[in-house]
This record gives sequence, structure tokens and C-alpha cells, in this order.
Amino acid sequence: MAEIVLYAKKSCTQCKKAITFLNRKGIPYQLKDIVHEPPPRSLLEKVIKAENIYASLNQRSTTYRENHLGKRRTTKNEAIRLMLKDPNLIKRPLIIKENKAYQGFEEDSLLDFVAQQEAALAAEKENNK
Repeated sequence: MAEIVLYAKKSCTQCKKAITFLNRKGIPYQLKDIVHEPPPRSLLEKVIKAENIYASLNQRSTTYRENHLGKRRTTKNEAIRLMLKDPNLIKRPLIIKENKAYQGFEEDSLLDFVAQQEAALAAEKENNK
């Protein structure tokens, strides 16, 4: 099974739910504190979709409000720059597997995400035989 990296914050309710869920399902993951060990620019570049930047932004973040991100359009580059400056702007939890991202927490869709990534990896291995 490919490694899942879970970027979370200790005080985040959604992060706690995701951790509990993954533990309950027996799904292994590597936990990283999103504030002290934020995702690198290269990863954010891969996983943030330019056509839907706002899906990756924590709308409750102070940075979101101070930069009026809900009242104006922003670019992917600006969003990433702000995320790197303040990782609290990144919607949590951020779950990475095989350079694909899942953000937030909803049991069924997270389980689907993990299963899809496993299926894609299995298909890739089969094609390389």
C-alpha cells in the first residue's frame, strides 16, 4: 500500500476526525503538522487546481479574511504564496497519496479517494509487467 501523508493541525476538528477514521479503518499514514512542517511549494503546485483554487483555501483563516480572498479573484501563484507564508490558509486536513490530494473530511469520499488511489497504483503495476 502506498504511503498516505496527512497534513493536519492538532486543534483542527476535521483533522481529528480524519485521523480517527484512518486509524479505525487500519489505513496507515504519515502524520505531518501542517504548521511546523507544511507541504512544499512543489507539492502545492501539483495538487492545487488553478480552476478551483478556493476549494483548497481555509475560508476561516485570518489570512483569508485579511486578504479579502472571498471578495476577489486570486491566482494560483498568489494563493500558494500566501499558503507558504501562512499554512493555516490551507484547507485541512490535506491528504496526499501518489501526488493526488484530498482536502477536508467526509468519510465516504475519503474512503473512495484512498480506494481510487490503490486501484490506480495496482493498474499501473499491472501495466508495467
